[in-house]
Amino acid sequence: MHYLRRDRSMFEGSYLPHHGCSNPNQSNPSGPAMPPPPERWSILARIPKVVKDKEAKRTFPPGADVSVACDEPPRASILTAPFRISPPPCLPSYPYVAAADSSGLLLLRATEPGGEVTHHLCHARTGEATCLREHDCPMGFDGANVGLMASRDSCVVAELQPSGDGSGRATLLRYTVGQYKWAVTELAYSPPLHRQWFCAGVVSHGGMLWWVELSYGLLACDPYSYKPELVHVPLPAVIDPLPGKVANLANRGSHSCVKASSGRQFTSCTVTMLREG
Repeated sequence: MHYLRRDRSMFEGSYLPHHGCSNPNQSNPSGPAMPPPPERWSILARIPKVVKDKEAKRTFPPGADVSVACDEPPRASILTAPFRISPPPCLPSYPYVAAADSSGLLLLRATEPGGEVTHHLCHARTGEATCLREHDCPMGFDGANVGLMASRDSCVVAELQPSGDGSGRATLLRYTVGQYKWAVTELAYSPPLHRQWFCAGVVSHGGMLWWVELSYGLLACDPYSYKPELVHVPLPAVIDPLPGKVANLANRGSHSCVKASSGRQFTSCTVTMLREG
């Protein structure tokens, strides 16, 4: 699941106040200032719905390549794509949303019948979809290790590949929309890992992309920087770890989470769920 901020500009088109109407966020001299309205969020299902091209042309808004049916939480919103962008799901090759940004940009990963993997940058508001150019460097794009960040009129897709051989080397793959090219940057990170990197997700926060590895910490960088540098943020040690499957590093994302709020440092927690009956 992906979590998206739902504002008017994302799903309802651009919003402009009517002439002569007061701004609800301005202070009122005759009373206390009105608090800003809370942000609205949507839960986006990772696996999209795929329909035939004729159905898409009949049901999509005019000129749209994809469509997002937005629903109120806890119901999931659904991305719908036509066959010409993504073949229908089939095991083990099925399309999924590899990354999402609160601006409404989505990265859709699709596997063609011949095994070729394509990536499409989609916009939830406008319905536009653009296929990213191919790159010679092998990419994982497993959905947990790729991030997406939008900034004004540009956006960047980035995947971080930290080595697990103890060398502290990492490869950063970046595609910047508007430049129509990939960039491969070799970086260093510390402390080095002597095992496989198990990324639980990528977060766009504070002008940086944060790759979350729940047993190691966070690696972050500015994907727009000409010379990006990786920053390591350790997570608090788990004093009383949960038994069983939580000890499996590849499975920790099912029981743990990381969040930042109101300028505080990143915090983590580990939970377990028991089925009754």
